[in-house]
Amino acid sequence: TRDSLNRPWIATSCQLTGASIWYPCKNHQSDEPDRGARVTITVPDTLVAVSNGKLIERQAGKNSTMTYKWEVVNPINNYGLCFYVGKYIQINEPYTGIAGDLPLSFWVLDYNAEKAKQHLIPNTQLTIESLEYWLGAFPFYEDELKLVDAPYIGMEHQSAVAYGNRYKYGYKGKDISGTGWGMKYDIILVHELAHEWFGNSITTEDLADKWLHEGFTG
Repeated sequence: TRDSLNRPWIATSCQLTGASIWYPCKNHQSDEPDRGARVTITVPDTLVAVSNGKLIERQAGKNSTMTYKWEVVNPINNYGLCFYVGKYIQINEPYTGIAGDLPLSFWVLDYNAEKAKQHLIPNTQLTIESLEYWLGAFPFYEDELKLVDAPYIGMEHQSAVAYGNRYKYGYKGKDISGTGWGMKYDIILVHELAHEWFGNSITTEDLADKWLHEGFTG
């Protein structure tokens, strides 16, 4: 798709459909690589490529290209692997959690920087604090944590969570609960971050047990 300034904006999301729609893999979520994964993406140097885990290399290439190499060291389900390409900027807001210092960053389209500072960053920090209190330490400290602007509503990509709730409380600014409580938090932010515990750290072998992923994050 394209962002609001008509610039290229690409993002993957393949839960249920299957990760094999965009890369060769054993297309079953019970099969997780024990030693993580590496994603290498080459894009025009006017754009930025984001993926799971840590950015281990950024290298200029021929014909005005840039190659980004990202690496996850923890086991990861195949639909949790992803990439994003767009006019991203990086905002770093390190967070001290119950397991120590967690490198926390926000990769947002350049024109969303102020919205991220006002809405996404403080609400993410508060949500992590709450989830760690109730569920234990964030499971992937070694891989860091990032929130990434996405052209769709959201997705629990491990350590690279897709966010598309328009920087609003509720669901796209609406209270779908009908109780008033739905406007007191950003439902997509909370839901997708909670998936780091249920869906990513704990992944079902059978899609029939999807309720374990979704039920505890509702």
